[in-house]
Amino acid sequence: MKRLINRMYLLLCVLLCIGFILSGCGNQQSTEEPEIVLAAARDLAPGNKDPYYSSVILKTWESLVGISDDGKIKPMLAESWESNESKTEWIFHLKKGVKFHDGSDFNAEAVLANFYRITHMGYKPSTFYGYQVSRIYPGLIKYEADDAYTVHLYFEKPVPMLIYRMAGWGSCMFSPSSFDKESGDFIDIAKGTGPFKIVERKADNYTVLERFDEYYGEKAKAKRIRVRVITSPEARYSALKSEEIFGVLDLGGVTPIMAEDLMRDGRFQVNSAKSTISHYLSVNGTRYPFNGERMRMALNLVIDREQIVRHYFRGYGTPTRNFLNSTNPFSKVYPPEKNLEEAKKLVDEVLQGKRQKIVFLIPQYGAARYPYKVISEFIQAELKVLGLDTEIVLMDGMTARKAMAMGNYDLSIGTRGLGNLDPTSLLYEFFDTKGPTNKASSFGYSNPQIDADFEKLVGTYNIEDRAQIYTDILNQLVEHPAVVPLFEDQNLAVSNKKLSGYDAVVYGITLDKVSWVGEGDVK
Repeated sequence: MKRLINRMYLLLCVLLCIGFILSGCGNQQSTEEPEIVLAAARDLAPGNKDPYYSSVILKTWESLVGISDDGKIKPMLAESWESNESKTEWIFHLKKGVKFHDGSDFNAEAVLANFYRITHMGYKPSTFYGYQVSRIYPGLIKYEADDAYTVHLYFEKPVPMLIYRMAGWGSCMFSPSSFDKESGDFIDIAKGTGPFKIVERKADNYTVLERFDEYYGEKAKAKRIRVRVITSPEARYSALKSEEIFGVLDLGGVTPIMAEDLMRDGRFQVNSAKSTISHYLSVNGTRYPFNGERMRMALNLVIDREQIVRHYFRGYGTPTRNFLNSTNPFSKVYPPEKNLEEAKKLVDEVLQGKRQKIVFLIPQYGAARYPYKVISEFIQAELKVLGLDTEIVLMDGMTARKAMAMGNYDLSIGTRGLGNLDPTSLLYEFFDTKGPTNKASSFGYSNPQIDADFEKLVGTYNIEDRAQIYTDILNQLVEHPAVVPLFEDQNLAVSNKKLSGYDAVVYGITLDKVSWVGEGDVK
């Protein structure tokens, strides 16, 4: 009996020890910082074939020349730069003490390897901004290191706008070990220098970020962030409400109406910042009735941009007649103008009292992010007053682009962002007679004054003089429109109040400042 009692006592002690061990494990696990789960409408890390691997808003890579949170040029991996008087040579002084995510040093040798990559890989398409070296570094002859932290670029012709072109996407840097220098493809996960590194990715499903503890600057607040891909705005809204996710980021994370509803919930916070995204109507200028300037002017006068922003974007936008987004340093303010009587007069001169059927295309990718269906119906009602009977057609993106290229449409709604801060390429592509977008979208636009301005830009190196030419081009586009600018978007940052530091900036959110409330100090 005594032996049985001793055995039971021994068993009880063993069980108590196991209990204490498990309890200790549980307590240890509970102190681990939980993963923050966010969502975007698209895959923000498209992967190996993309020239950047991931979007700049994930803060996994950085550029030589950066863009500040308010859209201004700022030094990043290059601390400073200068050029010769003719703008044919540029020297960049690199930041010291910077590591790539694979532990290798960022220095002039790494920068030269990146320039070898971009000068040999050819054009690379992207879901963000396609990369072609001649657009960023036109006439680049050679690149060399003056010393371990100084890079020298040589051009065959002056490149006065180089810094504006390099800002952001144009001068992204990656560890040479992470890419094939000939094809430009990434061998595995891209290794940048940003405050976050990618540790896991499943295409069109999720990307997992971890804090890069060797980051040279202020460390990211969150240890681990998972960004899920949820393509439907309704599904993202539901996931926020159920706390499957705690924030949304990127274009059209939730609609403004949804954001307004979430604010009423009390558990969520919303803030906004200017965005580089502008909404506009493409106009087929190669066929009747918009092949004449009077009809395009009438479109610009009849559409109530302020109503669109107020009702369908809940005030999160800026109505404008300017195609060049105001985050660009060379943009100008052109307030909206509505004049129904003048619009009717212009249309009557063309239609002579007859009614005209037109086709309004909505690309599916745009309708998935923005309330384009109801906006197109609003515009349809406004055009009806002018004698235009509008058929609204929803198409997938590829089919819509083909229809526009063939001229099988009249109007289409879409967005345009800014790949860098030099407006030259954007304005040329859209509005020069030979511009590729002008042709591919059947704008049929030809303005001799604008063509002459582009010729003038070729030999103009002074920034102030170039700014005046850009203003002349923008004035021409207001007076002689090719497209119909509608409004500039705002970047909405919507998050659960359990997160702090979740603020909107021009590109994305302050992701490196995001943390659980009370967990802001890096451990």
